[in-house]
Amino acid sequence: MSIKINILNASERFNHVLEVLESRAVNALREIQNYLELPNLDLVISPCSDEYKTKSGIMGCVTTPYAIDIMLDTDREDLVDVINIELSAVIAHEIHHAVRSSSGVECKTLLQSLVAEGLACHFETKFNGNELPSIFNDIQNQDWMLLYEQMRPELNSEEFSYPVYFGGEDEMKFPNHAGYWVGFNLVSQYINLRGGCAASLVSIPAEQIVEK
Repeated sequence: MSIKINILNASERFNHVLEVLESRAVNALREIQNYLELPNLDLVISPCSDEYKTKSGIMGCVTTPYAIDIMLDTDREDLVDVINIELSAVIAHEIHHAVRSSSGVECKTLLQSLVAEGLACHFETKFNGNELPSIFNDIQNQDWMLLYEQMRPELNSEEFSYPVYFGGEDEMKFPNHAGYWVGFNLVSQYINLRGGCAASLVSIPAEQIVEK
């Protein structure tokens, strides 16, 4: 296996879930490699500090080309459920980003970021029972096309604010996770018309996903 799992537990915050955490992480990588060739990198799983706590109890990011960070809220009483339900999908999401990045596809503009997140969210669904990612729970009834039209003037910008478009920093402009929702639906639209899946489309340029 080309990904090394590193569970940071000097704090002993994971002591009560360590076995299930290790098992779930290993099984997730075994499943993911059925769809994508795993890159050579470190998967770092650590307890999160207060500023990184999320509604779902977990967050992930590709911190460098060589590392993925997964952070878990160890204060939650349902931490085992978070691990069992969310961990595989979040790892899959971040590995999709890492593989896409290593393919040389650019991810600089808002459009490129929308498509990259949309593809990663689609890839998640292979590991969560084909359910919508949980980040869409509060936004799934919003008209994604209206949000997309609002974003259109900035699509080719490299200076866009990621926290505004994706993180709900200014909900007067865009609801939380708007960029993920728009990207997910742009990818859905492409797949419905042209076929393919998040794995087969991992290296497709964003500009090919969106009809001009």
